[in-house]
Amino acid sequence: MTVAFDLAACQQILSLSVSALKTKLDIAHGETHEDVKYEGLEGVTQYYNPKSFPGRVYVRDGAVQMVYVPSGAALADVSVRDLTRKLTGKPKEMRSRAGKEFTHYVYADQGVAFSADGDDLCLVEVFRGRPLKAYLSEIYQDPGPFIR
Repeated sequence: MTVAFDLAACQQILSLSVSALKTKLDIAHGETHEDVKYEGLEGVTQYYNPKSFPGRVYVRDGAVQMVYVPSGAALADVSVRDLTRKLTGKPKEMRSRAGKEFTHYVYADQGVAFSADGDDLCLVEVFRGRPLKAYLSEIYQDPGPFIR
């Protein structure tokens, strides 16, 4: 059974304690990887159980830092339009690590970033809202130019 992407559910995960997160993800039947890196976030612990939740959750110092949902079945029925209806303002457009054809759209103050090609989502990041400058220095890593 695939769990579909739900922005509100991802945002709720940000406020969970580590204990509550482990219970929600049924992490005893999932994966835990300590001292890993997600983009600019270093020294985080990654929790993952695709049977309970479609994404990977990154924790540091007892707090959820990032909820990452990759492409796949969870995002298959979610369009960029579906996602942006829940957001306000204009995003900052960045290069995406997903590839040359993709754009990374950042709504830093709302705690959401995603990569897409047209209306097709490739990945979604949900984090505590912060100024764009903080997102760029703490999380985003420019993939550099893509060479064919």
